[in-house]
Order: sequence, then structure tokens, then C-alpha cells
Amino acid sequence: MHPAHPFPGTLSRRGLLRAGGYGLAAASLGPLLSACGSDDSGSGGGGLSARVEDTQAGTAGAVIRPISEKLRLTGDLKLSYVAGTGPGDVQNKLLSGALDVASMGPIGAAVALEAGADVVIFSASLANHVRWLVPENSPYRTIKDLRGKKIATPPKNSDAYRSTQLSTAVNGVDFEAEYRAHPGAVLAGLALFERGDVDAIITIEPNATRLVAKGARQLSTVTELWREGTGSDAQLLLNGQGGQRSWVDGNKKTAAALAALRLEAHHHIADRPEVLAELHASYGVPAAEKKAIALLPERLAGIYPQEWNETSFANLREQLRVAARTGLIKSVPDKTVYRSLG
Repeated sequence: MHPAHPFPGTLSRRGLLRAGGYGLAAASLGPLLSACGSDDSGSGGGGLSARVEDTQAGTAGAVIRPISEKLRLTGDLKLSYVAGTGPGDVQNKLLSGALDVASMGPIGAAVALEAGADVVIFSASLANHVRWLVPENSPYRTIKDLRGKKIATPPKNSDAYRSTQLSTAVNGVDFEAEYRAHPGAVLAGLALFERGDVDAIITIEPNATRLVAKGARQLSTVTELWREGTGSDAQLLLNGQGGQRSWVDGNKKTAAALAALRLEAHHHIADRPEVLAELHASYGVPAAEKKAIALLPERLAGIYPQEWNETSFANLREQLRVAARTGLIKSVPDKTVYRSLG
């Protein structure tokens, strides 16, 4: 259960897989958990409406909804929360039209554009939080030791998987050729790892923290590998909030309000990182896992970006340049796949 008062006081507002492989026909619309309002045109009673990802246990974005609701950050927004199954699935739902807004990384947006789906990233979402882990008693000490070994990974069309490919490619390694990847839903990967059916796991937060708390060893992170390969010390962005370009163009006030809400929630986390431990249940971390709960602020507070500006865009551009150079995408898109809404 959630603690009784995780949000004391108030907060003021401050400033796919390749074509044919999206699986869009199978992407089903989850239950809507609140009523829609009208769009920016003002028809249907006023208000700004959008279908967005619901809180999903086992994902780092799971705390955004409870924070925004407790702090009443939604303002005039009327959000319909669509349930999903995590990375990969939400991208499918965005491309199929079941979601208006969902997490989308730069490579995913470029791949979608190559396949004819025009997606634009308009807001901050998450810094990269993909980790490489092995069991406590594993003989493997580096990711090089894991070449040819079985590794559980997120789905292939997820930002987590694509950033894994990117961070190894920039170090001269073809991830799919040199590792025996077992892609699948995040929870399925955890099951494989905990049963001992794979030699390692590449997973996202908060699942990595739960495993570390139980004794797993973290060998590296995608951000560390990216920095090794590029010499950059910048924070590597995993994704932003994305939407079909036509939706963003037609709903600019709604998109701008969503972007402001997201940064406000991130500012609250930066100001009060202990809230991540208090909201452990939203992450899907049971109260009994006290060590994992204690680690949440330390390991996760830094993955909620505090800005969406030219620094962010430079990071996305560099990812696209490296992805094109290493063959993960055909070329850097002529059309920019990110934007600021002011």
C-alpha cells in the first residue's frame, strides 16, 4: 500500500520494428481508466484530452501518474489512461492509434518514419536506465565475457533494446550477432533470469534494482557503454513523450500541457528523491523488499530529466548519427523527429 502522505505541501508550476514487423493488428486497446475530454478545438465541452500510458508496475515511468495526481499537476488536462504491458507494447499502441502519446526513443521514431509512420517526440521522458546484470555467483565479469551467452532482453521494438544495440555498436560490437539474445516482455525476462535459464539479463529500472538488492551483480549500463564508445559525458536519453505528428500539430495546447506536467513531476523527484521509495508499490516493489526500496532514490532519481531543450536535442541527434553510421537505421531522417513546444 502507498504511504498515507507521500506528498506533503504543494508544488508551484515551474518553468518499431521494421516495416511489416510492428504487430499493430495485435495491439489491443486496454481499459480506459478515466473519461476523455475534448481536444484543442474546444468541441465537446472544453478541456484538453489525450489517451496516455497508464502506470505500469516494473517500469520507471510508473510514478509519474501518482505524483501528478497527488500534486494536482493535470490542470485542465483530461487524461484517459490506457493499460499496456510495458516497453514495446506502448510503442505499438502509439503507432496503431490506441494511444495519442507514449514513450518513444529517437531510433524508434526514425524506424517508424522509415516505415511510413510519422512520429515526433515533443517532451522529456526518461534518461537511459538499461542495465546488464548477472547472477551473484556468475563467473562472468564483463559484458565481453558474455559473448555467445544467453541473455534475456526487452522486446526488439523497445527503446531499451535499441539503445542496447546502439551502445554496443558504438564500441564496434554487433549485439545481435555476438550475443544470444532472448527478447520478450520485461517480466518474462525476469522469470528467465531468476530460474537460471539465461546467463545474464539486460533490463530496465526498477527491475534492475530489485535484482541487485537480491544479490545480482551489475556489470555495466547502456549509458556507461555509450560514454566509453563516444567519449561523451552527457546524460544519455532513453526516450521522450511522442505522438503522431498530425496529433501533435492538431493538439499543441494538450501536448504542451503534457510536457509541462512531465517536467513538473521530474522537478519534484529531484527536490524530494525519497518519494521514489514512498511510491515503491507503484513501481511494483513489494513492501517486504526493504533493501530494494532503500535503493530506489539512489539508483533512480537521476533518470528523470530536468530539461527539454537544445542539450536534449543534441543528445538525440548524436544517437541518430551513430545509429545511421552503424547501420541501425538507413540514414538520419530528413524530417526532424523531435521538437520543442515552447
